[in-house]
Amino acid sequence: MKNNREQDFQSLGSSDFPATKFFMHLSNGTKFFRNKEFEKAISEWEEAAKLRPDSVRIKRMPGSVLFRSSLDDVPLVGLLYAVSSNAQTGVAIVRSEYAFKEIFFKEGWIVFARTTKSEERIGNFLTKRGLISPSNLERMAARAKKDGVKLGRFLVMKGLLTEKELHELLDFQIKEILCDLFSWKEGEFYFAEKGIDEEDEVVSYTPLDLALLAARRALDFATFRKMIPHNKVIFRIPPYIEKDKAKVMEKLDANEKFIFSLIDGSRNIDQLIKFSGNDEISTINILYRLVLMGLIKKSRDIGTYEDVEFKEVSRFLRTFLEVLRLVVDSLNKELGAKAKDVLDKARKGLGEDYRKIFHGIPMDKDIPLDVNKVLKNISLYYPDPSQRLVFIDGFHEFISNILHEMNRILGKNVTNRVVSEIDKVRVDIFRFYTDSPIKRRVLGALDKIVAQFPR
Repeated sequence: MKNNREQDFQSLGSSDFPATKFFMHLSNGTKFFRNKEFEKAISEWEEAAKLRPDSVRIKRMPGSVLFRSSLDDVPLVGLLYAVSSNAQTGVAIVRSEYAFKEIFFKEGWIVFARTTKSEERIGNFLTKRGLISPSNLERMAARAKKDGVKLGRFLVMKGLLTEKELHELLDFQIKEILCDLFSWKEGEFYFAEKGIDEEDEVVSYTPLDLALLAARRALDFATFRKMIPHNKVIFRIPPYIEKDKAKVMEKLDANEKFIFSLIDGSRNIDQLIKFSGNDEISTINILYRLVLMGLIKKSRDIGTYEDVEFKEVSRFLRTFLEVLRLVVDSLNKELGAKAKDVLDKARKGLGEDYRKIFHGIPMDKDIPLDVNKVLKNISLYYPDPSQRLVFIDGFHEFISNILHEMNRILGKNVTNRVVSEIDKVRVDIFRFYTDSPIKRRVLGALDKIVAQFPR
């Protein structure tokens, strides 16, 4: 073991781990996991669980980083056991180019975890489960920060969550944060001894508990892939489920509802991924849960068809995003950095339902033509097919709010130039797009925008 006195920590490498059966099983399990041989990884880690963990000798240097290592040299589960086997209390930091995670230990037990990845933050899980709206989340997070209280604890204090719900949510979050770490092949690992607050003692897991959980989850995905080897497969809803579809939808979370609502016996998995705005793994995980619940069945092995609804929705979404960018570009040209204030005010002026459409879309730079971000918001907040076109009214209100502010600050001439460009888009849609109910709704929205600013 190398002692780096200048930086006051130790570098821990693979040669510092005892050559025992326990650590051999940990290492072999990691190799199998990274090779996606999940059954073998589970077997190795289960064998390790039958043995007594061996300690890794670590020189204690209180008040400093105790040791550091790297994931490409030492398996994560081994590094976690370096802390666990010595019954240490403190915080491990795992850092990569893309994320930063903290693992809290109390006397060798993993008790908590934190992350910089937005999709693993508690607020994201709260909104995904429909426990709080994005606008309420922002307000509650600001109030909790002002009071110096963690968000989850603040929501319990306000009666918006029960203690049981908070514990279940934190347990789920911790598992998500840590299971993701087992897929990391590169990263830096640091551990420092420090006291742990009582409120950070949420769970009690060993490193192998979490390694086995990560492997079993990965095996579920692999199992689905054996059953469904590619994304051209089409699912259908059995007739007996179709009869009680409304009741079934009540038992699903927002993401599950949206995917379930898209299954029509014609769309394949690729088309479900595109329409939902989710990534492939998230969509397939939802499909796997729906299969296990008996709510959907495989219909055909290979199926492709023109998804007219998706094509039309995404086309008009792109049109509205182009109009929005046109307006923002004009604001930036005239106001520079102050344009952001106009956009923030326009967004705050939206009704709560419409603010959801723009959740996560940055307004401090050029509006990205990322249809998937809006599609994902629609799938999360409007899982009912009858609400799918709410984005039309949302864009109408947002663009109108911006133009009214533009008119107030910059005057009629500048505003009218922008409205003239919007009118050209409206005319093109009227002339060249195939007639349909969605086209008529979009034209109606653009007509209202243009009519507010007569030239």
